[in-house]
Amino acid sequence: MTRTNGEFHGLPASADVVIVGGGIAGACAAWDAAQRGLNAVLVEQGDFGGSTSAQSLKILHGGIRYLQHLDIKRLRQSCHERSAFLRIAPHLTRVLPFVVPTAGIGLEGKLAFRAALALLSALTFDRNRGIRQAHQRIPVGGIIGREEVERRFPDIVDERTSGAAVFYDGQMLDPPRLVYAVVRTAAHEGASVANYCRAVDIETGERGVKSVVLQNVDTGEEFRIATSCVVNAAGPFAVESFATPENCARKVNFSRDMALVVDRKFDDEAAIAVQTKYKDPDAVLSRGNRHLFMVPWREYTLIGVNSKVYLDSPTEMNVNDDEIQTFLDEINEACPHLALTRDDVLVVNAGLLPADESNVLGSNVSFGKRSVVTDHAKHGGPNGLISAMSVRWTTGRSTAEDAIDLVEQKLGRTKTRCRTAWTPVLGGDFNEIQHLIDAIAQDDLMGKLPEETRERIVHAYGTEWTAIKRLVGENPEDSRLIPGSTVTAAEVRHAVRNEHVKHLADVVFRRTGLGTGSHPGDAALKECAEILGAELNWSEEHYLHELDDVAARFPLSNISRPGIPSYSPKVQHG
Repeated sequence: MTRTNGEFHGLPASADVVIVGGGIAGACAAWDAAQRGLNAVLVEQGDFGGSTSAQSLKILHGGIRYLQHLDIKRLRQSCHERSAFLRIAPHLTRVLPFVVPTAGIGLEGKLAFRAALALLSALTFDRNRGIRQAHQRIPVGGIIGREEVERRFPDIVDERTSGAAVFYDGQMLDPPRLVYAVVRTAAHEGASVANYCRAVDIETGERGVKSVVLQNVDTGEEFRIATSCVVNAAGPFAVESFATPENCARKVNFSRDMALVVDRKFDDEAAIAVQTKYKDPDAVLSRGNRHLFMVPWREYTLIGVNSKVYLDSPTEMNVNDDEIQTFLDEINEACPHLALTRDDVLVVNAGLLPADESNVLGSNVSFGKRSVVTDHAKHGGPNGLISAMSVRWTTGRSTAEDAIDLVEQKLGRTKTRCRTAWTPVLGGDFNEIQHLIDAIAQDDLMGKLPEETRERIVHAYGTEWTAIKRLVGENPEDSRLIPGSTVTAAEVRHAVRNEHVKHLADVVFRRTGLGTGSHPGDAALKECAEILGAELNWSEEHYLHELDDVAARFPLSNISRPGIPSYSPKVQHG
């Protein structure tokens, strides 16, 4: 039965706009709306940043590959959005060099790459505008010789290698944490936010949308919020939810993109590109076969991406053992020295992204080119219903901006300026991260922690590392480390008290990242579960259920199961 009043996840009874979906696009939409003075509500059926936004190669793309497509508009947009995240979340992002081997004298040669890098530099002349932190600024790329490539990457050199091109992009240190930082900043600006809250229906009248019906995922209770605008930012579910396909601007097909976390750590801190046997079907100036990237991340290496057109329901998306093995075969063919086996795979990242009209040439997926922002009123749907789906993680913020521009239009408001590209998220307002690292090292309480733990805390919380200090001050016992990790008990307690944590998986995979690289070990999981159980008053049965749920998300513990899910939960919509 729908509740019409009383407390429900702390949400209001009415709002200017309800945003469904707590990935990067939805989080940024809530933040943007709140900054513009709108009464905004953000709901997510699972955990914030827990689906596609968590399942990526963790790269903030600046657009170099779009030179091949002669798509200057997209290159400029990607550069702008990469700069935005480097600027607003300097503790959760970093600059990462990419090395691409050169060969011959054609488009794969040094001369062609030198020209491409010069053109890239010219087209992205403003790439470091407003970035206060020196370590966050994107350098100009360049060319290195064969000898340096042999010294740094001996295993990728063959008889054709003449050297390598080096360019720079951004890397997210912890995508779910970055999404949550945006969510928390949105709440700080006045948005109402709730996870584990499903949008189950919209109600319409003669003028269009008039309310949204929400459901508490845990209790089944329902609640109605009066609103005239809904932004459906639920990723692949933005097409299926609330609107029939004929009410969408166009049919959106999806690519299932997969990246593997493998138990390898290379000596060099640069990402390395290796060519596969597959073509890029859209390249106007093709350099040959498509590249895979081996990306350093924590104590592991991320390899991706493997893409295939996905035609089934997004609720059924998983990755099976055969698909993992096929990807391993592709990696080993491109880079035989790795000799990766199934046992090297620690975590499988997989999510759905837009693809262009299921354009498949053999195994070559044609990726979506533009984010999808749909005004359903123009296609037979109700006025006030908007779908917003980002084509890439990097463009999630700009997709949200476009959606909120449309919301203001629907509400009859004068368009106001979006400021999310220039306003630091909570914790991100500082000049140099080394100053924070020095401050925590010199602190009477936190300075006693291991150096690796202190630096990780600074990168996770930025200037808000003092919130962890307060808990340690209240209970010095919470300075202990979770077994086998650099995470303190205080961080787990802080997450459950202050960061919308309801399940063990929220802590392990999203607030602390304990399980995003590998299984953290049974002792670590039990320690975290005991803290959450005490804070949330779990029964023993519930405590065991939470442990089982987290254990089931690791591929090596499920090798006999026909479908191996990525570590994030499946979501319906919201």
